Amino acid sequence: MSQLFLQAQNLNIWNGENGTPMLWIKILFGLALGVGLIFALMAAPTQTRRPVVAFVTFIAGLFYVLYFFWPRPIDRQPGELPNDFVETVSFYIDDAFGVVTDFTAILSGFLLGLGIYSLLHVHVKRIVKTSQNWFFSVVLLVSMFTMTIVGYWDWITRRGEAGASLDDPANWTTVNRMKDLMFDGMLQAMDAAMFSVIAFYILSAAYRAFRVRSVEATILLATALIVILSLMGAVEYLWNGMVDNITGGDAGSVMNNLKLTEISKWLRDTVQQAAIRGIDFGVGIGALAMGLRLWLSLERGTGGGN
Repeated sequence: MSQLFLQAQNLNIWNGENGTPMLWIKILFGLALGVGLIFALMAAPTQTRRPVVAFVTFIAGLFYVLYFFWPRPIDRQPGELPNDFVETVSFYIDDAFGVVTDFTAILSGFLLGLGIYSLLHVHVKRIVKTSQNWFFSVVLLVSMFTMTIVGYWDWITRRGEAGASLDDPANWTTVNRMKDLMFDGMLQAMDAAMFSVIAFYILSAAYRAFRVRSVEATILLATALIVILSLMGAVEYLWNGMVDNITGGDAGSVMNNLKLTEISKWLRDTVQQAAIRGIDFGVGIGALAMGLRLWLSLERGTGGGN
């Protein structure tokens, strides 16, 4: 764990020389402070937790806001001291960024653990009560634990002394073959099969949505049909071959613009890209607004906002 505090290039408040008492003091102090804050929040009334959570959320968001908008140090040398307040803040943010991102990854791990706990809580209860289709819960839990154990075992063997030789499948051990069978041979194949089935539902929904009811729906239907046909190799070959027969293979003929590939390319580059950029712009504004509301705890349930 001491390596976590050695991410910064220079020794600073966040790290220290490996193995020194000062580094261990910082580690123990951080652990004690974190555990103490967690138990204090658990024991505090709800009305007290909300402002504390809102304050911590604001500080966490403020760090990333400052990281992206505050002037960054350029060509910073080891042991260099800041000249003014702006450089002091920039040095502090630069030193803290590696540690903060590591803690962000740690928190993501806790969220993953919370998801696993929720999954176990739901499916173990179904198995104990022998609810309807409880056998599928058994299959899910057995598959999850088996994949987890085999995956970590494979990861450990690849990080060991013989890890480099395992790049060649001829040197695989039993656990490497099990991981390949379960992940590449089964999981990815089942994912592909599932999304293939979903494609038919998407096609059915597209048919219901694109039925000709207005001029706009007609344009949408025609555009979608052209793009779909351009992705079908047999149809594309026949269409483009028919155009080649008309032009006699003349590459400079204006009729080549009627090829299915050219029409589809024009639709994607001229119409689709412009629409996607507009949608992305709107989504970006919405994400910015939502991020500001979460950062300032204005969302209901995050800080008592309306």
